[in-house]
Amino acid sequence: MPIESIFFDFDGTLQGFENHTISDSTKEALYILKQNHYKVFIATGRNRIDMPRDVLSFGFDGFINNNGAMCSDAELNSFYVEYIAERDIQAMIEYDSIQPIAFSLMTEKGFAINRINEYVEKAFEYFGMNVPELIDFETVTFNQVMQMNIFVNEEQEKLLMQEVFKNSESSRWMPYFADVNPKGINKMKGIQRMSQRYHLDLSKTMAFGDGGNDVPMLQGCTIGMAMGNAKDDVKEIADYVTTSADDDGIWKALKYYKLI
Repeated sequence: MPIESIFFDFDGTLQGFENHTISDSTKEALYILKQNHYKVFIATGRNRIDMPRDVLSFGFDGFINNNGAMCSDAELNSFYVEYIAERDIQAMIEYDSIQPIAFSLMTEKGFAINRINEYVEKAFEYFGMNVPELIDFETVTFNQVMQMNIFVNEEQEKLLMQEVFKNSESSRWMPYFADVNPKGINKMKGIQRMSQRYHLDLSKTMAFGDGGNDVPMLQGCTIGMAMGNAKDDVKEIADYVTTSADDDGIWKALKYYKLI
């Protein structure tokens, strides 16, 4: 089946966790794809405002951010945005007043976090990023939150999704936190919206990813590619497992499928 459009996760896929950079081989592969007229897109859990400037200006055909809650065109004009139910956010704030945990909110303006704990520190160290400053949540518009992060273990995540986030769903791609998005929102939903926007043939799509939040698009696209650094459950649902982002995984996979 010929491929026309390719969707790339960012952290752990385009950018490796060892060097926190996009490798030269990956950059070259992206350039070749563009020269050969393939459509290339970002599909990430990151907020768009937190994406590196050079990635935003590279020439991607579109951006799926916040696990599908925001979709933007090549010029960074958003054409779809979905927000978490405000009652879920208020429920989290009430829960936190009784049983404190660290959580963050993502809006189009940026990232706000209520407290720093060990999981927050480990997560940002893993990303190679500075731990963010605390922000007064009174400055945040709660009806415009596209995504939350809860810095808890899997058992606590399950409890919160049952008791607090009754109109949302979670996904996890590292041990230190889980993403929380509106119910029904995921990367594959973002790909479907992108396909409607640009009249893409979903039967000619390929996706690359490494985390639990990538599973919907790895299963939904015709070819799902798992990075070598992915967890076993992600590898099991993939059509092909390549090497890690830091070990030329994207280049090798695209070569294997003869797209470059």
